[in-house]
Amino acid sequence: MMKAKNNVNYWLSTLCFLIIFISLPINSFGSTVLGESVFPAEKDDSFIWNSVNATESWYTEIDYIKFTAKNIYNETNDDKNYLFVNYTLEFYHNIDWIEKYENSFYMAYNKTLNFLNWSAEGFQHGNLFLFPTPVNYSLIGESVKVAGFFQNYSFSGEKLILDYENSTTIELTIDPSGISTIIERITNSTTIYRWELNTEKIIIKVPLGNYYLIVLIISVMSLVIVKKKKILMAFKH
Repeated sequence: MMKAKNNVNYWLSTLCFLIIFISLPINSFGSTVLGESVFPAEKDDSFIWNSVNATESWYTEIDYIKFTAKNIYNETNDDKNYLFVNYTLEFYHNIDWIEKYENSFYMAYNKTLNFLNWSAEGFQHGNLFLFPTPVNYSLIGESVKVAGFFQNYSFSGEKLILDYENSTTIELTIDPSGISTIIERITNSTTIYRWELNTEKIIIKVPLGNYYLIVLIISVMSLVIVKKKKILMAFKH
């Protein structure tokens, strides 16, 4: 009988563990799909970067940078649909959040047309935060270059380098999900600022998470009941 009780306790413990596990954030990001275009965030998702190194005035007083996707929607122009993104950019400066841009145009994208357009505010002098997926480095470089703010670009692996040809580069390390994990500005071989993505402060969303949790609980409880019945029947025989 003791063995049967231990088995029941084991399954109950497993149930508790699974409930706790599913309640914790997992390593996946929400995304918005409009037509064939995909953006690696949902409306009101926030992403935060830590300032890990800064040598230039003002940037030395910045602790965090926060990007919030305020709106993601379809926009029609010349009978063609585009995925539009508005965003808010905030800097944690002297123990307070300061908005740089509030609900401003960030980018427009159409995968089918191979079209990508950034606003001047959107790429913040080369500080690009989120990208449509799958990540197209050439498309990103060309779309920013068209604005005339830098002379050339190159990429290697997951890094996109925007070259301003005045001894200044903006180097973006972009992960496959379309998020800049590192944003670094370098002038005369000196890092002016380096921002690194803080994964602990990212809002993680699990599609149909609540329904999945309910199904998981019911399934595990059913297994416990069936297992318990089998144990009791074995003892009766």
